[in-house]
Amino acid sequence: MSETASCARSAPLKLSQLQNFCKRDPAGYKDDYDAQSRRLTSLVGILLLSPNADPSPSLVELIQFMAAVSSSSYKGEESDRVAALLMELLVGTSNSASSSATSAANESAATIPLLQSTLPLAALQLHRDIRKACVSALILMRNKGAVPPLRLLQSFFQLMAVVPDKNLRESLYHHIVNDIRNINKNGKKDEKLNRTIQSFFHRIVAASANESTAGAEDSPTDYAAKRAVQMICDLYRRNVWNDERSVHILATAAASPNASVASRALRFFLNIEEAMALDKQNSETNEWEGIDNINLHLHSKKTKGKQRLIEKQIRNRKKKQNAREHGIIANREDKGVEASKKLFPAIELLHDPQGLVETILKRVKSSGSNTYKFEVKMLMLNFVTRVVGNHELILLPLYPLLQRYMGGHQRDVTAILAYSVQSCHQYVPPEEIYGILKTIAHNFITERCSEEQMAVGINAVRSICARVPSVLSTEEDETDGDGREISSSWDVEAFTRDLAGYAKHKDRSISIAGRGWVNFIREVHPSLLQGKDRGLVGAGLHKAGERPLRYGEVRAALGVEGADLLAAYEASKKRKEKGGKKNSVGSDSEGDDDSESGWVEMNDGEEGGDDESESGWVEMNDEEDESDEEAPDLVLLGDDEEGKEEEDVDGEKGDTVDYSKLSKKERAKMQQEVSSTRIFTASEFAKMHKLVARQQQARRDPRLAAKLKRAIAKGEEFDDISDSDSDDSDDEDIHIKGAVNNTDIMADAKRKRMSKAEKLEKIIEGRVKFETNERAGGSTNTEKKRKKNFAMSKYSFDARKKVGEKTTAKMGRKQERSKLDGGGRDAKKRRRKF
Repeated sequence: MSETASCARSAPLKLSQLQNFCKRDPAGYKDDYDAQSRRLTSLVGILLLSPNADPSPSLVELIQFMAAVSSSSYKGEESDRVAALLMELLVGTSNSASSSATSAANESAATIPLLQSTLPLAALQLHRDIRKACVSALILMRNKGAVPPLRLLQSFFQLMAVVPDKNLRESLYHHIVNDIRNINKNGKKDEKLNRTIQSFFHRIVAASANESTAGAEDSPTDYAAKRAVQMICDLYRRNVWNDERSVHILATAAASPNASVASRALRFFLNIEEAMALDKQNSETNEWEGIDNINLHLHSKKTKGKQRLIEKQIRNRKKKQNAREHGIIANREDKGVEASKKLFPAIELLHDPQGLVETILKRVKSSGSNTYKFEVKMLMLNFVTRVVGNHELILLPLYPLLQRYMGGHQRDVTAILAYSVQSCHQYVPPEEIYGILKTIAHNFITERCSEEQMAVGINAVRSICARVPSVLSTEEDETDGDGREISSSWDVEAFTRDLAGYAKHKDRSISIAGRGWVNFIREVHPSLLQGKDRGLVGAGLHKAGERPLRYGEVRAALGVEGADLLAAYEASKKRKEKGGKKNSVGSDSEGDDDSESGWVEMNDGEEGGDDESESGWVEMNDEEDESDEEAPDLVLLGDDEEGKEEEDVDGEKGDTVDYSKLSKKERAKMQQEVSSTRIFTASEFAKMHKLVARQQQARRDPRLAAKLKRAIAKGEEFDDISDSDSDDSDDEDIHIKGAVNNTDIMADAKRKRMSKAEKLEKIIEGRVKFETNERAGGSTNTEKKRKKNFAMSKYSFDARKKVGEKTTAKMGRKQERSKLDGGGRDAKKRRRKF
């Protein structure tokens, strides 16, 4: 034994002192530690025999001491024995034995046994202070690496599911989430451990889905499943578990009969993109604010160290600002990649979306009115329609179900209409959409409905037809292979013109919705409108034969769209460059005859300073030639090459073919040939996008088409196309594929009434703004007038105008006005009757 231990033997040691000595000299104080270990074992045995009795006051301190010392000084068998003792105290003898038996196997990647829904009576009756001390001790040992993570996972989940202690459950939840985050931090993920934990979570959620029934009370397994789903959602949002296994667990939870478990998973799928985008934006804002705020030490002593620190912070801010601006510009210009990239789309990672939506839809249809709340049913319908629209699934029983909820007085009917819109896509048969359109027309677009209902109905019809344009195909368009017309019970033309008549409605919101419908039909199928309603764009597209594709019809692409226009643009540019080069060659050849002998002729009016220039000729030296600007190098061409050059410039041979005179078949052939023989760059794709957009705009606008035709005749077809590839779009919102918001189909003209909370918030905002006086400078004239003395302002014009004139003053002015009019009543004599 060491000298420190022999000196400490003279007086009894406190546990804090013994912990310090064991840390310094573990071998010297091993006997004292063993004595405290035997004491803990005896106290735990006594507590298990009588859990209702009050625990010893020193037991909590002894538990913390054993956990801290065993995990640091005596890690190994001693720490495992202490952890097993604490788990036996928490969850009982049978559970701790099973967990200790599998702890060694877990290290070799064995699975965790299923969660037990009950605890022994001694564990349930344990005092809350002792339970809290045991949990904190096990967490301390896990943080020091003395206990493997899988060994604690089952015990902690069992405690969360059974023990009715809210604070304890919150601490267990945060520990499990932070432990998994620490395992996968800094980009180093333990896939083997993650797979084992995720399989344990999946078995808990699957057990809850198999055992629970719709409308029943929550069991301990259901509560554990809710906690597992919440953990996975939190880890997915923090970019720890954003893989297919996590999405599969949440999909299993979404199909659970338990309303609490299913609603948590459904809200995750519907809102995860906005939540992750908001977190990213907040983190970037906080990071920039921390860099932007620099303490310049304006009111403190100036030292060299402070000055160096300020300069370093300014350089760092400038560097971050340049990187930030470069990132913003890159995201704005790169429309092909960044604009289409989404934040870990969970719905697109579903393994079997068709089976999942069929299960949920079947549950919604078969459940009674008291099985699920209306909010839960709305969540299910929102999720089903979002998945159907995102994956373009065929789910025919969905559309008759949506028609049942489309009553005029239905609760949250605007959300139902939005779900109907987002459930539509191009592969839905038009016969299914006809029923929805008829229901909306009968329940919303009638004169007995309110103005807002009619506007919402017209906007919903327009959005549905925009997603399924095949419903607008008429009988003339629907023909079979032999050219025979296919009969249809839906009079599209009458329906379209009926809605177009609302563009001239007296209510502003209805007229806005009607004009939106007319503009949409002008773009898609202008032949359905009357000639007076087609407008300039509709007339141009009607002349071009614009119509929507029939159901099942596909226009196969023969190459990259705009490749033929790019070839024509490059040929025109090359032709102009060759023409300019030929002109420069001709002008240079004219001056060669005079400059061959090295003499330059001067005009008579020019002054010559030397005697040599008296005859009008000046000799040029070689040194003066070299001091002037160098002329461009000219390549002498032979007769054959000059003839070929002239033919290329004139557009008769070579690459300078007149592309404007090619037919559609020749254009398509050239487009296919150019697409198969070239590799396009990002700038060329941007150029093709511009050319195609201009061509589409010319189809819509006859004036622009005529202008373009005149430019083609003059050879100036591509003069208005710039070489810059920048795009001025500043749309920074988060767009989720397949999502439709309620505000997208609501009426636009009417001002919405604010709620009481919104009114109070506006009042407080104005009050704070007025009290803080955010404007620069002194007080305003209004504030000065309000603070002015009353004796100075009571005879002012504003005060007299507010109070009004006195009666005598009014009479006086009235008499003066009557005199000006000609004397008043005396000017007209009364006539008496005789």
